[in-house]
Amino acid sequence: MNKEQNKKGMVATITIRVVACLIILLVGFGGFKFLKGRKKAPAQAAHAETVIKVEAVAASFMDIPVQIEAHGELRSIRNVEIAAEVAGTVAEVNPRLHTGEIIAQGELLFAIDDQDYRSEYESNKTRLAILKRDKVLTANELMRVLTLFEKNKVGTRAGVEKAEQAANNSADRLAQVQQAMTRAKINLERCRITAPFTCRITFKKIEKGQYVAPGKIVLGLADDSILELEVPLNSRDAFQWLQFVAEKPGTPKMSEAWFAHLKPVQCQVVWTEDSQNKAVGVLNRVSSFDEKTRTVKVIIHLDAKQFAKTRQSMPLVAGMFCRVAIPGSIMTHVVELPRWAVSFENTVYVIRDNRLETVPVQVARVQENKAYIKEGLKEGDMVITTRLVNPLERSLVRIIGSEVASSAPIVGEK
Repeated sequence: MNKEQNKKGMVATITIRVVACLIILLVGFGGFKFLKGRKKAPAQAAHAETVIKVEAVAASFMDIPVQIEAHGELRSIRNVEIAAEVAGTVAEVNPRLHTGEIIAQGELLFAIDDQDYRSEYESNKTRLAILKRDKVLTANELMRVLTLFEKNKVGTRAGVEKAEQAANNSADRLAQVQQAMTRAKINLERCRITAPFTCRITFKKIEKGQYVAPGKIVLGLADDSILELEVPLNSRDAFQWLQFVAEKPGTPKMSEAWFAHLKPVQCQVVWTEDSQNKAVGVLNRVSSFDEKTRTVKVIIHLDAKQFAKTRQSMPLVAGMFCRVAIPGSIMTHVVELPRWAVSFENTVYVIRDNRLETVPVQVARVQENKAYIKEGLKEGDMVITTRLVNPLERSLVRIIGSEVASSAPIVGEK
């Protein structure tokens, strides 16, 4: 009896618990439905694509003259070392004979004591006058003896020959003295050394009272009226853009070398430290090819005569490091862009359907912060000139300017 009652009690307890759980679940589910009904759906966020603002320029093909820029050091084309031609003591030195001084052509540089050479000259001059008289006398005696022998049959053949020998000896002595006198005169003139041209003293190793021997170099002179500038050019640039004189049809070929006959074009030469110091040079020749650096060295001549009309002196001097612009041939059918508009991989960004596209191009030349495109663009293509950092391909872009600036800001936002 008790067992049945206990069993019924347990069943009732379990039933109550199950009913309670169901009630709790129903209440929870009802609350969930209530709260869910009160919740509002979140608003949908509108997705807007970022627009990159850029400057651009329309591609336009044109012909551009090439300018090849290079640097080099000016030097005098004529450098002369002066040596004494006769031995002796230095009797006089130009008071302005110092390194760097300019001495005019014909002006005395230094003089050697000429007393010995003048004495020798005067002595030979006196002997020459005596021997000239002796020559006349022996010649007259020969004529007299010869006439007596041939016409009057007076004298002997031996007498005639003796008179002829005396005349020959006199003429020989006269010739020897004349030669000695000429040498003495030359040595006398060599005692005074004058400037062979208007020159700049590059070095000096002579003083008054110093004894000098023939052949000893004592002075260095430089002619600054004609200077030359040797500059290295990239061999490819030289081969592709330098201008050469065309040979006339039908004439013999003057040289097999491609660089043999440069066109003498005028070049602007500017001192790198002051752009106001400049002159016009003329392209002269190719001096050498350096196989190590793969460069071609060319020579530009600068003549001071270009300033003669304005009575100005040459503003450039030997030793100055200068920049030269050499006119080259013409680049045909190229597009001019700022250098920064072309990547190191030779690509540019163009705008097509208002979106950015990367286009590979062929660069004909880079010159003065400008890149010249030979192939890859079409006439009218809008090329982005703003500097961009890794933009996404097909990004939406908007043009805010079309002028090519000297420098453009770096744009990184997308």
